[in-house]
Amino acid sequence: MNRLLSFGGQRTAALIAAAIFITFAFSANQYFLTSGNAENVARQVSLDAPLVFGQALVLIAGGIDISVGSTMAMAAALTIGLQGYGTYPAVIGALALGAAVGACNGLLVTRGRIVPFVATLGTMSVVRGMLLTYTRQQPLSGIDEGFTYWGGGSVGFVPLPMIITLLILGALVVFLQRTRAGRNLYAIGDNREAAYLAGIDVERYLMIAYTLSGTLAAVSGVLLASRLNSATVQLGNDSALLAISAALIGGASLLGGRGRIFGAFLGVLALGMLTNGMNLLGVTTYAQIAVRALILITVVAIDAFSRTLARRRTIVAADPEMTDFNNTKPRAVQGG
Repeated sequence: MNRLLSFGGQRTAALIAAAIFITFAFSANQYFLTSGNAENVARQVSLDAPLVFGQALVLIAGGIDISVGSTMAMAAALTIGLQGYGTYPAVIGALALGAAVGACNGLLVTRGRIVPFVATLGTMSVVRGMLLTYTRQQPLSGIDEGFTYWGGGSVGFVPLPMIITLLILGALVVFLQRTRAGRNLYAIGDNREAAYLAGIDVERYLMIAYTLSGTLAAVSGVLLASRLNSATVQLGNDSALLAISAALIGGASLLGGRGRIFGAFLGVLALGMLTNGMNLLGVTTYAQIAVRALILITVVAIDAFSRTLARRRTIVAADPEMTDFNNTKPRAVQGG
């Protein structure tokens, strides 16, 4: 029971993905189990995964990034809009924009002492305004047909975006588990004050987390622009919800200090199959957004409940006589 309530681990994410797969394998139409549909799911998951990875990094460090959807959309628009200067300058410009937005978020949180939710919510609005101004609220179309291979091509039967995503996944796993910087992010998310007292440069590592989040959101934008060979102002409207939900399903917590990148990948895979299955069943886009929102609420509620249980177990282990967690009255002193 305790393991079940300790929601959000990689095993739980894998179980959720398996349950969604089995459910739609029996309830969706026969196209769900075809190789073509599997490729579509893999391609869509690989477009969203970098953005989710960045969100997971920020959550591990005890923050949150609401601006990832706007950053992704603006990066996609820049990638298309700057193709007149060449594909690579356009991609570099888009990635630089993502890094700049992430660094701005980091500065607002560390130097500005603004609550991460409020800081990134403000940045989201600013970047969305930049997008509307840059595109003049009109779709942008690409001019380099070769650029579409990045998002639409395959190596054998594996979509090229999935290969890019797996390379990013491997690099981030090494970063979090094998480097001091990765371990410091966990320490900061678990207890920022204790990390500071231990000599960790908290502001520096928070800057790294937010900058990586913005850059990875831009990677998703570049891949999406390549896939569509166009960009619209509607891109990324619900991407923040997707990123947070997938990261939490994969083991991250809104309170920070825990989570795995591979778990985040399993989380976005689960949501990708869910979206694909609902599309095949004819569920409307608005209903799908509502379903994802309900999943987010459920995950957050279970995470909070599991944290409460863990805290109660810690208190009881320290004082076996403290069986009533809410009882704050001091016990009577025994003896004279």
